Amino acid sequence: MATNAPIKIPEIKLEFAFWVRIDFKQRVFFKTPTGRRAFVPCVSGEVGGPRLQGRVIPYSGADYAANGRLNAHYMLEATDGTPIYINNMGYLYRTDGGGDRPMENLRYDAEVPDQLKWGVDVPAYFRLTPVFDAPVGPHDWLTRTAIVGTAQRFSDPDHTMFYYYAVL
Repeated sequence: MATNAPIKIPEIKLEFAFWVRIDFKQRVFFKTPTGRRAFVPCVSGEVGGPRLQGRVIPYSGADYAANGRLNAHYMLEATDGTPIYINNMGYLYRTDGGGDRPMENLRYDAEVPDQLKWGVDVPAYFRLTPVFDAPVGPHDWLTRTAIVGTAQRFSDPDHTMFYYYAVL
């Protein structure tokens, strides 16, 4: 017999798991009928924190961004040599007073340098829902744990710092 009695659902808590620094060297921007797009390949990086340490495998992926949305793919390598795939999906937000909605196409203005037209040097942070895929072993917790993240982009040198939290 089914019951409609309420179930006590545990409160959601976050536990810091690790950070990733991804370094970039080039940015490729182009316009499409649906807006502006960016392709930003990773050239290096490192991973650190209480639950994961290692490196970003150079040229293993890139940021693909369009209209304030991020869909990035990379390969990480844990210090024990385990390969870990990450797909970062989320939104970019301006931190320069440009609003609290995801970053949209910046308007074209002939007086604005190209990198600002495309949002390269616009201060931004991210909100992410990453998905991981790791082989069975010490890092497979990534494939069966809900994880959320935040990040901040820096322009000199060009890199992004990602911070990941396990949802408990």
